[in-house]
Amino acid sequence: MAAAKPYIEHRFLGVRPFTDYLTEADVGFTLFEDPCAEAIFAEKSELLNRERDSIVIGACTGEGIGVYFVQFGIRITESFLSYMVFIFDHHPQPRELAIAADDLEPLVLSRLEGVDIGDILKRGSH
Repeated sequence: MAAAKPYIEHRFLGVRPFTDYLTEADVGFTLFEDPCAEAIFAEKSELLNRERDSIVIGACTGEGIGVYFVQFGIRITESFLSYMVFIFDHHPQPRELAIAADDLEPLVLSRLEGVDIGDILKRGSH
């Protein structure tokens, strides 16, 4: 990951998209038909697959909330996507989206450090 990031925050969301949380919190938002998303699928095809994953770009429109977001949905099973959101204080530019996409893998790997798969498997068998 590069030292200076164009985004101000990121969050792992699990299987619920950021837009669901915004709706639940009654925070208005606008989604953009941004061609940059398609460009990221083409540029990062080894990481993101247009047929199974998703990229949503939007902005929160609630009073006093001036942030933009990029929500990545990564297919984890046949039925579920796992979501990660990056928050920006401006409409992200194509290069900034590419940086966020490049950060997906290292952020996920750092999140998995210390996870004991054996322990998870033992708990799942009870």
